Amino acid sequence: MNPKKTAAVLVGHGSLQSESGRAMLQVADLLREQGVVPVVEAGFLNYSQPTLADAVAQAVAQAATRIIVQPYFLIEGHYVRQDLRDAVRTLASTYTNVRFTIAEVLGDHFAMMQLASQRLTAVDPAPQAPTGLLFVAHGTPHVEANAPIKRVLQRVCERNGYRYATVGYLDCNQPTIPDAFDELVATGITRLTVLPYFLHLGRHVRQDLPALFEQARQRHPQVEIRIAHHLDYDPLLVQVTAERILTSMMC
Repeated sequence: MNPKKTAAVLVGHGSLQSESGRAMLQVADLLREQGVVPVVEAGFLNYSQPTLADAVAQAVAQAATRIIVQPYFLIEGHYVRQDLRDAVRTLASTYTNVRFTIAEVLGDHFAMMQLASQRLTAVDPAPQAPTGLLFVAHGTPHVEANAPIKRVLQRVCERNGYRYATVGYLDCNQPTIPDAFDELVATGITRLTVLPYFLHLGRHVRQDLPALFEQARQRHPQVEIRIAHHLDYDPLLVQVTAERILTSMMC
């Protein structure tokens, strides 16, 4: 294989909210600047532009004969297992002279723990014993796919000293976000730090989560609730995606 013919295409979910995928495009820009592979493009499965098909077409136009599709997703849920794989199969049938490989999701890479810790430290630099930690995530019908989030949470607790912690889900899984708030408060904590474990500033982060957080504050006025910034953009995400791409190149 000639490495000069290899391209990486980052693919995210997409959102009706404009600019929600900007962080992924920034990651792609840095990967391109670093020369991780000769060609780097990015596209979205739904709603946003450019599409995955657009990104692949750009890579092929630059003479790519192998394309590493990098899922810019936290876990291997429904969109990665089904929608992305279906889309890649369709593209492979169109570009029959191109070899497609789907890389691993961001998952529980060590840098994800580092990023989560950074986001939490920004709002809670010295968590005390009565402080709880709540990761809020989207959730997936594939329950086992949430395991990387739980592993990141466990590592963050070990590093930052949180004693009481859990993951609350917006959809599909248990506990729900309201139930997770209630369960942590029932432990007797007086402070609660919350990390929206989301990559993009889409509708969920802009609208759905703030509404749930406000409801939690109203139900538990005795608890100080601090909300960290969502994962968003960070050079650590460039590190994760670069390593996932390079690992896939060896397959």
